[in-house]
Amino acid sequence: MSTVNILPIIILILQLAGISHVWYSYLYKDGQIPQSFIELNILAIFSIGVLALFRFRYYKPGKKRGLWLFPVSISFLIILTLLISYIIMGIEKYR
Repeated sequence: MSTVNILPIIILILQLAGISHVWYSYLYKDGQIPQSFIELNILAIFSIGVLALFRFRYYKPGKKRGLWLFPVSISFLIILTLLISYIIMGIEKYR
């Protein structure tokens, strides 16, 4: 396997580990600061980096993307989840 095939697998494993840690801290940890929300923000910043890496380094029109479909789609879903949570928080604040 070349690095082009290994890199999306490594990124996918890191993303799944980050999502599971955010979910664990959401369910089982207490505290004054919403730790899981801060971790979700950090995970979204990592996801923006993954999307930028894919776009500028590995995306070529007309070429199959292969394994990059999974990390890119998870990155998109993480960012979408964060945006939805910000919208819900904004609606609840001004209600």
